[in-house]
Amino acid sequence: MSPILRLAVAAALAGAVASPAIAAPAAKPAASAAAFDLKPYTIPYKKFTLQNGLTLIVHTDHSVPVVGVNMWYHVGSRNEKRGKTGFAHMFEHFFFNGSENYPHGFREAMDDLGATNRNGITNYDRTNFFEDVPVSALERTLYLEADRMGFLGNYINKDMLERERGVVSNEKRQGENQPYGRVHSEIVQRMYPYSHPYSWPVIGYMEDLQAASLEDVKEWYRTYYGPNNAVISLSGDITPERALELVKKYFDGIPPGPALARTEAWIPTLDRNIRDTMEDQVPQARIYRAYHMPGWGTADAQRLQLFAEVLAGSKSARLNKRLMYDKGLATGVGAGARPSEIAGIFQVTVTLKPGADPAEVEREIDAVMKELLDKGPTAAELARVKTATFAEFSRDIERLGGFGGRNDVLAQSMTYGGSPDAYLANLKLMADATPAEVKASADKWLRANHYTMTVKPGARLAAGKTSIDRKVLPALGDAPEVGFPEMQRATLSNGLKVILMERHGAPIVNVTLAVDAGAAADNAAKSGLASLTLDLLDKGSKARDAFQLSDALESQGARLSTATSADLSLVRLNATSLNLKASLDLMADAALNPTFPDDQFKLAKQRRLAQIGQEKANPQAMAQRLAAYAAYGSDSAYGRPASGTEKSVDSLTRGDLAKWHADWFKPGNATLVVAGDTSMEKLKPMLESAFGKWSGGSAPAKQVAPGSSLSNKRIYLVDKPDAPQSVIIATHLSQAQGQTEDLAMEPVMQNFGGMATSRLNRNLRLDKHWSYGVQGFLSNVRGQRAFVIQAPVQTNKTKESMQELAKEIKDIAGARPIAGEEYKSIMRNMTSRLAGRFETLASLESAALQSINLNLPPDHWAKYAGNIRALSEQQLGAAAPKYIKPDEVVWLVVGDVKKIEPAIRELNWGEITRLDADGKPLN
Repeated sequence: MSPILRLAVAAALAGAVASPAIAAPAAKPAASAAAFDLKPYTIPYKKFTLQNGLTLIVHTDHSVPVVGVNMWYHVGSRNEKRGKTGFAHMFEHFFFNGSENYPHGFREAMDDLGATNRNGITNYDRTNFFEDVPVSALERTLYLEADRMGFLGNYINKDMLERERGVVSNEKRQGENQPYGRVHSEIVQRMYPYSHPYSWPVIGYMEDLQAASLEDVKEWYRTYYGPNNAVISLSGDITPERALELVKKYFDGIPPGPALARTEAWIPTLDRNIRDTMEDQVPQARIYRAYHMPGWGTADAQRLQLFAEVLAGSKSARLNKRLMYDKGLATGVGAGARPSEIAGIFQVTVTLKPGADPAEVEREIDAVMKELLDKGPTAAELARVKTATFAEFSRDIERLGGFGGRNDVLAQSMTYGGSPDAYLANLKLMADATPAEVKASADKWLRANHYTMTVKPGARLAAGKTSIDRKVLPALGDAPEVGFPEMQRATLSNGLKVILMERHGAPIVNVTLAVDAGAAADNAAKSGLASLTLDLLDKGSKARDAFQLSDALESQGARLSTATSADLSLVRLNATSLNLKASLDLMADAALNPTFPDDQFKLAKQRRLAQIGQEKANPQAMAQRLAAYAAYGSDSAYGRPASGTEKSVDSLTRGDLAKWHADWFKPGNATLVVAGDTSMEKLKPMLESAFGKWSGGSAPAKQVAPGSSLSNKRIYLVDKPDAPQSVIIATHLSQAQGQTEDLAMEPVMQNFGGMATSRLNRNLRLDKHWSYGVQGFLSNVRGQRAFVIQAPVQTNKTKESMQELAKEIKDIAGARPIAGEEYKSIMRNMTSRLAGRFETLASLESAALQSINLNLPPDHWAKYAGNIRALSEQQLGAAAPKYIKPDEVVWLVVGDVKKIEPAIRELNWGEITRLDADGKPLN
């Protein structure tokens, strides 16, 4: 195809609106075209617009008794949306299946009447159908085209949809099975942003087509295939008058479709060069280099095409000569500007000679491009490629119809340029382009960031011979021995305790300052104080404001964060071993010298109030807030949410935060947990330097009242109108930490509700499909723990899910203890997963923090793996009923009360009380 038609036909750009005029005279060159004789390239035409918006273009040539018919619809893949791609291309297929009044194949009809040069094509911006037919068959052809424009929707059925889905799937496979067949879709996905309509392939994604409903595709047809979104171009042995008569006869009664909005231009930019490598079953490596460029009809697009021809349009073109003849590195070289309707791509493609080094070829591409960009094309080069370009265009318009023929040029110009002779302006731009103008356009677009894809021949792979019996499951070996690093202990001069666990696999160190406070240090009136104080520790110290502290940490490659658990307040540092001392100084400054700046305090308070609102709006988060209350009651610190309530947070002042920090941040009330690439010999002096001057007396005693669970035999409901799910909480107070059966309860709870194949998940997710996931656990607090189940389930299975959960609770508490193969399976899980449990520094930190919080024996983790392996079936069976009490369960359900309450009442499990989002009774 000619370079002009790569611009004017293969591209698909510049949105157009049909002229309201009833008829237009034959095209005349515009005044601006006077310097260049357009007459040899001018295609005479007449244009008509029907009252329903259909544009008719007629070009008369009586040389042969043939009429080229070309129907352009201004719809392509760019009109689709993510999740519903491939519709435009699939409709190209539908158009060949017949229509409501001609329920036979369109291909067969064309064969019957002797059509030639016929096809249908979809790209980003348009779908068109063309056929050259003997003049004697023109009326039937127009009847058929009109029928599929106006009467295809009712003819599309489920069988046709399924059939064409299969055909398109095979077309996609066939395309991808060609050498380099997957490259284009990769390029556009990388070149265009995710939301850009050119970022998905024209053929679409198969999962979208599989998901498309019959109504989806019919709605697509109704929207985009009306006469007001179409151009019909007729060329050949036909007069304008006869053409208008026939077109009005068959198309005039078709109602217009809706008005459509169009994006005029969207040219992305790359913020950096992007490079990809792909292996494919290809005989030679190939390099693709792509740049963004503007779309159809722009001056830059025409000039970039000339630049492409100078670069790689012939044997003597610069890149061809360098790579194929001078250096012998390539067997094929090409370049082209490909403008579509709202954007385009300038692409260089080089097929490497076998054995050539891709890196060397790229260097040559860069060198030739740079030379041409720096100096621009010569006048002689530009004259040569212009002559070749216009000669090829002349050859293309020899044909009446088909791809690139006269009626195609006119239809495309009307669709993208708003006038059938818009192509003449493109020709004029190219004809008048000077070397300086071509250089300027290339400078503007080709010095930008670009995308490079190198496709390499893939290895010829094949399966080897094997004699194994795949029906025989290999045996599992013994679980590996798991070691735990020594927990080295020290105490600084001010009484601050230190625990170090060395691991030298990577040059990083994690440090956690664990203060014995946590949410349990809050009183009811000030709940949320502990966590809000921690949130502000890195927002400004006496030496640095929040931004200075952030910059200083970043300069050391360090990160600082805070967290609040039920019993501990944590300040965490992630540092490199190289910059550990400086990072520790920054950590100490933030942790020990916070100023709680007024502006940061106000922002943090606003964010916390918003967070609480979000927690109440989220059914699962609300259920978690109220689960603690249901288990412990409001008198216990463990029964209140760590984030606080709106009332308690609203009452907090900067003074409250400063006092809380001064009360609880005492060196004797804290431990530094360190894990990573250091030693106690190196570490202790750094810690003395950073934390040694920290002084203070004793911290207050925490007032953690014993839990007083809401009475059992009671159900609490929280209303979430129209919620599609109910969140079920089943909870009760369980045993305090420190029981001899604590270790045995770990595999019990893991098997009951701690993994994807737990009893709870197997029942409600895997077997019944009522839930996406259910969990059951014992709360990890220092004092009395709570047994908790959290189960989000579909609304219409709320009652049934509660019954299943109650059954599972009774089963694990003794009716069906873990035994036999189930016992063996969970013990394999517990022992085998130990190998990866302590893989990271964070996991070592977590183990040490648990030791601190629960006052575990010094050798707890060293002996942990062996102690887990030694647990017997009987120990698991004896532990479960001690911790899990079916008759003490309190139920809490967050969901659409009007839908779930009647069924829940049928359970007759006790009094039902409605609660508000804060846990206050409503009735």
